[in-house]
Amino acid sequence: MSIYNFTRLIRKYSTDVPFIIGVTEGVWNDDGECVGGERITENRTCVVIPFDVKTIAQLGGVVTQSDRQVYSLTPFKHDDKFEHKGMKYKIDTSIDFTTFGDFYRYVAKGVSSFD
Repeated sequence: MSIYNFTRLIRKYSTDVPFIIGVTEGVWNDDGECVGGERITENRTCVVIPFDVKTIAQLGGVVTQSDRQVYSLTPFKHDDKFEHKGMKYKIDTSIDFTTFGDFYRYVAKGVSSFD
């Protein structure tokens, strides 16, 4: 049993965030060029918030202003990719708080593009 029930709080501030779960195969067009595939996305419910300036300073460069904290009631995998407010992120670090507060916390690193 958890010490505090964070479920209500996380559900209150959660939004549907599109996670990239795969890419369809490319096809060859009539000119013999390979046309890339489309991203396959799945909406997952979570809270995405920026790090405050004090935390960024205390962590001494481990996180930056482009990184985000992600709180979720369901687990994600390392390197899961998602887009939020026009920026792209990759799940980097996870902390399982289910013993204490029935949620998962992640650090999502801001990336310029997905491979």
